[in-house]
Amino acid sequence: MEHGPDLRTRYELALAEVEEMKRELRERARHVAAREQELEELRLELAGRRAPRRSSAALEARERELAQAIAAAQKREQQALQELALAKAERERLDEREQTIRKVERELAGLRVRLEQERARLEAAVPGEPEREREREPEREPEPPPPTPLPQPATEPELEPAASATRRRRPSG
Repeated sequence: MEHGPDLRTRYELALAEVEEMKRELRERARHVAAREQELEELRLELAGRRAPRRSSAALEARERELAQAIAAAQKREQQALQELALAKAERERLDEREQTIRKVERELAGLRVRLEQERARLEAAVPGEPEREREREPEREPEPPPPTPLPQPATEPELEPAASATRRRRPSG
């Protein structure tokens, strides 16, 4: 039975060695897993560094495109503002012309009234002679109608100016 405890001791020692080996394997497995994770992170970081470099060229190209588009939009906006200013100035000139025309029409109407009053006064001053004057004077043409008012600006722009201009010509022509 002497072999018994010796065997048992050897068995316990072997079990202890196995446990130690398992512990070392677990530690190595953890170390290997940590190293694998570290390598994976490095690989991702390296890929991340390269990807932005590749995409940075695309990003720069996109930024250039956007800058060009913004510049083009700003240029169109400036042109639109210039056209608006020109249209406003033209509208003001047209309004001034319209006011001048109305002023002249009022003056002409006043002169016409004064002329008719003068004629009536002269006819009243000489009662027998108006018949002779009428005989001597050729028949007067009737008074021309008052001037036609200028068309008012449309509140909405015409969508088809060429078509409406053609329609206007037909009845008059």
